[in-house]
Amino acid sequence: MKVSKLRKYLILILISSFLTALSCGLLIQKSSAYGYNAVSRGSLVERLFNKLKPSIVHIEVLGFVRLKNGAIMPQEDIGTGFFINKNGDILTNFHVIGNAGKIFISFLKYKDIRANVVGTDPTSDIAVIHINPAGKKIMPLTLGNSGDLRVGERVMAIGNPYNLYQTVTTGIISGLKRSLFFPSASFYGNIIQTDAAINPGNSGGPLVNYRGHVIGINTAKLANSAQNIGFAIPINLAKKNMRELIKYGRVIRPWLGIEAIKLTGSLAKLLGIAYVKRGLLVEKVFPGSPASEAGLVAGNRIIAMKNITYIIGGDIITRIDNKKVYSFSRLEELISTFTPGQIITVKIHMEKSIKLIKVRLSSMPVLK
Repeated sequence: MKVSKLRKYLILILISSFLTALSCGLLIQKSSAYGYNAVSRGSLVERLFNKLKPSIVHIEVLGFVRLKNGAIMPQEDIGTGFFINKNGDILTNFHVIGNAGKIFISFLKYKDIRANVVGTDPTSDIAVIHINPAGKKIMPLTLGNSGDLRVGERVMAIGNPYNLYQTVTTGIISGLKRSLFFPSASFYGNIIQTDAAINPGNSGGPLVNYRGHVIGINTAKLANSAQNIGFAIPINLAKKNMRELIKYGRVIRPWLGIEAIKLTGSLAKLLGIAYVKRGLLVEKVFPGSPASEAGLVAGNRIIAMKNITYIIGGDIITRIDNKKVYSFSRLEELISTFTPGQIITVKIHMEKSIKLIKVRLSSMPVLK
């Protein structure tokens, strides 16, 4: 009798243990489905980092900077880059290597390898540098699609902030279609915002999704006082430009060839312009430019108001291919959607007359 009771007791214990294990398993499964499984999430980041780190390089730049008094001082800077093919081409930011005299990269067991500049594009703040791939294990990263990103999507950044080699930070896509302006680069409504920590030294490194695909190039943080506000160049923009950098050494952009200022209602009233209240007032037309060949007219009278000099009397551009033009940045944004050789229709106002002028865009000349 005692044996029978003991047997029943053991059976109850086994059944209870089985049900407890089953419920725990379901709970873990449910937590994973909703993203609450911290262990699984952490192991994913670890696996991704170990997979990606051989492709990410530490960049050391030795150059010179000219001080205001004319003196030249040596300058050393750091950044990040990543392999985009097995030929030894590395994608990074222009501002990382723009003033370089010598560039050295390190990755895996390879240290202080001399790199050469293939091509640079200050306007999009990207550059391609190159090392001799002979005898080296090079593993390019997979470039993803930044066109289908969603706010809240998990991402991770890998780089060398403050020279801390191969640092990983994680976060989410905090915002999309942001605008960002550098001294040489302007991004109109297409920059990626992330709360993954980005600091000096991260520049040029990859922002990757949780599939391990590069969706952006880490570029900047908002300001020293800002917290968790970083920015990355969309990889779709970089993919388009890097092919031209590798082939031509520069990005070939369409060019109209004017200098102009934003015309608002208040400025129009101030300048005595009554026939249009919003557009772009042409102050200068470059000789030999598409605008000059098409007959656009620049200003011919200089006036000064409130310590600001204006050149008036020129055409006022209000539309390009029937799209409104209300600032010079808007003009650049619209022109960038075309290619050299394409013909655009420019709507201009000259006093009381309105004209539609056909302009064949050319490629932007190389600055010397």
